[in-house]
Amino acid sequence: MAELSETERRNAELACQALAVEYAEIVDTQDYARFREIFAEDAAFTRPMSPQEVIRGVDAIIASFVSRPRNRLTHHIVSNCRVRIESADTATGTCRVLLYTSDTSEPETPEGRKAGGKQLMGTYQDRYVRTKNGWRFAERRSGVQFHT
Repeated sequence: MAELSETERRNAELACQALAVEYAEIVDTQDYARFREIFAEDAAFTRPMSPQEVIRGVDAIIASFVSRPRNRLTHHIVSNCRVRIESADTATGTCRVLLYTSDTSEPETPEGRKAGGKQLMGTYQDRYVRTKNGWRFAERRSGVQFHT
């Protein structure tokens, strides 16, 4: 395998970091069909509250999100995304997340909706793969370290 140039390495890192931002946007807007744009076909995914349950395949990942209550609102703030390129086609990384939640039953005010009383802070452990369509999550595991 040829060594990646510095530009190729940085482009791969940015593409993988962008997946974390897109993931947050997809979940927060409940546009779950777009998971096909960021997950590999055979991706694995775990939720923070049930990390032992591995959801396999992009269709199953989409179905797991579609089954969530539509009234649940989320706002993910992602930061500290680190990507380590392992080869021209694989990488690993971590990303921190602060998750605010609310519900559509909360009235909209000029200040927005009232956030739920319990917010979560955690870390995503990611594996990335380069596909014919670009970089995708091969695996996304989430864990919670703190809550309010």
